[in-house]
Amino acid sequence: MTLTKDTQYRSLNPDSLRQVLADLPPLASRLGGAAADWSIREVSDGNLNNVWLVHGPAGSLCAKQSLPHVRVDPSWKMPLDRTTFEAGWLEAVTPVVPDMVPAFLHFDPQLFLLVTACLDDHVTFTEALAKGADPAPVASQIGVFVARSTFHTSWRGGPFENMARLEQFFSGNTTLSRITVDLVLTDPYHDHPRNHYHAELQPLVTRLHADPAIHRSVCHMQSRFFTAREALLHGDLHSGSVMVGQDKTSVIDGEFSGIGPIGFDCGMFVGNLILASFAAPSGSRRDQLHQAASIFHESFIETYCNEWLHSEAKTDLAPTFLSSHDPDEIQRQQKEECDRITADTAGFAAMEIVRRLTGYANTSLFNGLPEPQKGKQQYQALSFAMELLSDLKTAPEKLFPGRIIPL
Repeated sequence: MTLTKDTQYRSLNPDSLRQVLADLPPLASRLGGAAADWSIREVSDGNLNNVWLVHGPAGSLCAKQSLPHVRVDPSWKMPLDRTTFEAGWLEAVTPVVPDMVPAFLHFDPQLFLLVTACLDDHVTFTEALAKGADPAPVASQIGVFVARSTFHTSWRGGPFENMARLEQFFSGNTTLSRITVDLVLTDPYHDHPRNHYHAELQPLVTRLHADPAIHRSVCHMQSRFFTAREALLHGDLHSGSVMVGQDKTSVIDGEFSGIGPIGFDCGMFVGNLILASFAAPSGSRRDQLHQAASIFHESFIETYCNEWLHSEAKTDLAPTFLSSHDPDEIQRQQKEECDRITADTAGFAAMEIVRRLTGYANTSLFNGLPEPQKGKQQYQALSFAMELLSDLKTAPEKLFPGRIIPL
């Protein structure tokens, strides 16, 4: 996939989208009937794109178009290439996790229009959690997803030329990477006009902006984000990017994708589970959600190591002849790598919690709680995240207490 200039771009509405789809025989056939028979419903709930669900007599699809500005603020201009990178991410991960992403159907590089299968019978994991769903099965499945999608797009997943091509393409996703750098890695740790938080958190925020131990940890995690070019990441793996159906879990919205440390995707997902646990109205639900974070981690480690052991890809990173005669050496290499990913997971999970409580994009998980309980439980969550950042060496054990990681 290549980037193109937006010389033929125009913002679509339901009528113009209908015509675009009607002119694409494979998509028109998928929907069935006449174009006038199709129902088109806008479901845009994010900040960056327009999204429509299209249903016809024979089938359905989801259409997503980049806008030249933030959807809710036309004065905030944005480049159009977001869907280009999401399409590239889908093409890269579909071969290794075909049942865990919506099917890729079409991409128009002039309109920046991405078309995928419609997940009609799914809800976001955020919504499922709010309704009291058991988080364990989804946590386990997302562990498998992250392990497979990152391993097979890493230096271990094939010859170095594969990774070089991914790096060349996704290095262009600087606009959304800048949003991550600002909102996740930087803004919450100093006074910034975008930051907002519950008044109960003020004493902790004051400390957060001045604590040298926390700032050292933040600098370390920033360095990992910038320099650990390990695999292709989803880049924004929170509970709203996971769709849950009766018998299927799918990951969507890969527009923040880029090359980076594997623990970043792990940490984003774990951080959201921990936030949900602190927002839970009861102790038993809190324990269930915190345990789900450990279930995700165990599933990730087990799957990642299995992919490593059974991969038939020709790789230039530690080819099998260097260690295949010594099983202990293979296990040593796996432990070293998984320990590093786990350490990154803990650090990035803490930063995700911090930014969702004190930064620009606050979590909605606590909104159903009455005061003063809402402020109290947010205080507990932020205290926990700051405890992790105060000492990164002990953070993994605090995040996953007493868990035996299968190696």
